Amino acid sequence: MIDAAAPPVLTVNSGDEVTMSTWGHWGNRVTPETVIGDFPRIREEFPEALGPHSITGPIHVCGARPGDVLVVDVLELVPAAHGFNLVVAHPRGRGVLRDRFPDGMIRHFDLDRESMTTTLGANVTVPLKPFLGIMGVAPAEDGPRSTVEPGPFGGNMDLSALLVGARLRLPVFRDGAGFYCGDGHAVQGDGEVNQTAIETGMDHVRLRFTVERGARLRTPRVETADHFISTGFGGTLEAAAHDAVEDLVNWLVDEGLSADEAYSLCSIAADVRVTQMVNNIVGVHTVIEKLTRQS
Repeated sequence: MIDAAAPPVLTVNSGDEVTMSTWGHWGNRVTPETVIGDFPRIREEFPEALGPHSITGPIHVCGARPGDVLVVDVLELVPAAHGFNLVVAHPRGRGVLRDRFPDGMIRHFDLDRESMTTTLGANVTVPLKPFLGIMGVAPAEDGPRSTVEPGPFGGNMDLSALLVGARLRLPVFRDGAGFYCGDGHAVQGDGEVNQTAIETGMDHVRLRFTVERGARLRTPRVETADHFISTGFGGTLEAAAHDAVEDLVNWLVDEGLSADEAYSLCSIAADVRVTQMVNNIVGVHTVIEKLTRQS
């Protein structure tokens, strides 16, 4: 669960790097021998859990205050050796084709950390693109909440662009930010259509935390070497897309465009993509190449 009142497990300063690991779901209890029939028992072992995720944190970043931005640079990610893809059985399933696959299923993967590949069946090689499905800060609301639904605080965004080299900006709602992460994915397609990616722990995670004073974001933003990526979350894809596009327009205005220029550029050059549509609150991200400026 996520709770803004949870005490920090670590306190760091702005500019510090932190090395950690993360567990897989349900306290790392899914092993290569787990079968679909084991999940009622696994869930019963966590009767008070608000979501399947095992999260690491919270981390208190000194000096972070409400209205600031926490910048998280993703420096290193090494997935565990085992991963799995789970189709959750009815009535818990939220996959796009849940009516077609009501019985659920689990598929296990050996993750080769040298070649950064895995295999599906006998003939399909899948490149690994690891990222943390959950990166977030303590939300503004009091009380415990599920780890499943993302929001303006980040959380279970399942944003596949958060690879090594990405820079995530999160709005801060509480003193110290209260950063947490987890839900390691070895690879995931945009949409996460059957409800899970290749779920895995992370044996090695290295992140850098920096506080930007008074930047006042409404929703998380991601910057890569080549792209700006805005995010939106809502009860429908339309609502999420509205917020993602609006935030990208605002971002481009901050970069020096007028509002109408930014809106035109979003329609001309930005891609609106489904982040995930299986977490009750759906996600959309809007991607645009960084601006080329004339001298």
